[in-house]
Amino acid sequence: MIPYVYLDAHSAEESQRIYIDQQYEDGLIAYRHGPRGPQVYPHEGTPTTSAPFFSWTNWEMYTVTKNKPFLRDAYDAGARFVRYLEQERDQDKDGLFEWGPYGIIENVRDGWNVVFQLFSEGEDEGRDISHELEVLDLSAEVANEMYSLRQMAQELGDTAGVREWSTKFDRLAGLINRVMWDPQDKFYYNVSMSDNAFTFEGRSLKRKELIGFLPMWAHVATRAQAKELVKHLTDPNAFWRRYGVPTLAADDPHYTPFVDGCCRWNGPVWLLWDYIVMRGLKNYGYDDLSRQVGRKMFSAVSTQLSTNHHFWESYSPDYPVQESPSNYIWDSIMAKVLLELYTK
Repeated sequence: MIPYVYLDAHSAEESQRIYIDQQYEDGLIAYRHGPRGPQVYPHEGTPTTSAPFFSWTNWEMYTVTKNKPFLRDAYDAGARFVRYLEQERDQDKDGLFEWGPYGIIENVRDGWNVVFQLFSEGEDEGRDISHELEVLDLSAEVANEMYSLRQMAQELGDTAGVREWSTKFDRLAGLINRVMWDPQDKFYYNVSMSDNAFTFEGRSLKRKELIGFLPMWAHVATRAQAKELVKHLTDPNAFWRRYGVPTLAADDPHYTPFVDGCCRWNGPVWLLWDYIVMRGLKNYGYDDLSRQVGRKMFSAVSTQLSTNHHFWESYSPDYPVQESPSNYIWDSIMAKVLLELYTK
């Protein structure tokens, strides 16, 4: 919807209203919504949520449409969703967040990611331990939702809302920076829920994934932390690859640049997540680097379109040859990337 709003604002808003209209009384926004109604895919008695990009998306749309009635409805629904996550995705009530028991789909990063692979017994996706960790991705996403809700409250003149979301954002940002930032590596990681350590069952969780840059997108990182993250990002042996920012640093032993199927998060480039990296860089004034990431993404897409006429689920960070599911709607984010590259 972030690029689609430029094409048809009313249709984009109506698409978001499906989530608003089908939201549960307790604030849950399900993993899927649509003509068949919400799909919650319950697992171990727990419904599966959508990953929280809801208020961010709605705020980005509002910056284009300036439609306050839509903003008011979106704000109410977004606030209810975050309160649901506070209640249901913080098992130990320490202020950081864990994915639900079906985290393998809740986190929209599937099963082929390095933390799950640490507990794989073979070639399968691995053991989902995301409900046993304080997870960096969800914690940063909730922080970004709180930041967006504060912006909405300011725009709507809701002073109580501004105070609520400012307080909650500041607390969560402080926790992420205190618990998930490793001062030795100068990078963000998941931690064990039981003791906030960078190990789980004797194995290190210190794996440099793309989600380590989410605190820049969520306005959580300090200026000093952002400077250190940029050093990791621009290291050609780690994240600064030919066709974009990979989901896992190239110097990790689990890294692969080959896209030979769906759902790979151990190297391949996912355009939506690279766009999040772009936005994080802009938040901290790294405008030129942000544009360079966008140009890498454009190179990946144009190379594939010119040779096989497909958009792809994900892209190889290193090679022009790949094989993965084709023609995915989320690649439309490239329209927004082009707007940011070529308009002021």
